[in-house]
Amino acid sequence: MPGSRRHLLTTAALATLVLAVPGRADSMPICCNTDVPFLIPVVGSNGVVPASGFGRFDVVVRDHANNPVPGATVTIDLSFATDVSLCADPLDPSLTVNCANKTVSGTTNAFGQVFFTVLGGSNGAANATTLLQGGRIYANGILIASPTVAVFDLDGVNGLGAGDLTAFLTDFASGQPWGRSDLDGNNGLGAHDLAVFLSAFASGTQIVSCSARCP
Repeated sequence: MPGSRRHLLTTAALATLVLAVPGRADSMPICCNTDVPFLIPVVGSNGVVPASGFGRFDVVVRDHANNPVPGATVTIDLSFATDVSLCADPLDPSLTVNCANKTVSGTTNAFGQVFFTVLGGSNGAANATTLLQGGRIYANGILIASPTVAVFDLDGVNGLGAGDLTAFLTDFASGQPWGRSDLDGNNGLGAHDLAVFLSAFASGTQIVSCSARCP
């Protein structure tokens, strides 16, 4: 599971967060104390269950008094990650995929938490286009983080296999910090990213690519 960090919003962002209607989650002020991941891992599945062991992360939303905000809508936006596509079915009834906007959304629980495992893949072995910090996370429409988006199914077909390994090695050899292959989220490509990939391959949890891919 990727790590998370406490994210501090800028003064300008805080100025936009106004309490409009008391008691409504969509109008509560979201403040400095959100917990967000530094990496959005996009994973496959075994055809029934998402590979949560390699992809699950949570977002915790709090208000200006550090209280959890229940009922907030948290949105993972991959529209800037042009070399990544989402699965139309997230295999999780608590999450909603919007193919047109390239987003996955969920609602925070009583503790201000929402859990994600984002299903999808890359658009092709030689199609790396997005560098680091290509993702966006919003809480009630407010940008709270810009993590890197990493992908296990790099060739986008037939789950994890030799084609994905070839794609990773191509990304590594390019000398570019392509976000899709930064599987450990350390802002670079190296041996540990390969080790993470091989661990995922050996687990057998990502043997299936999207049954229906967002256009």
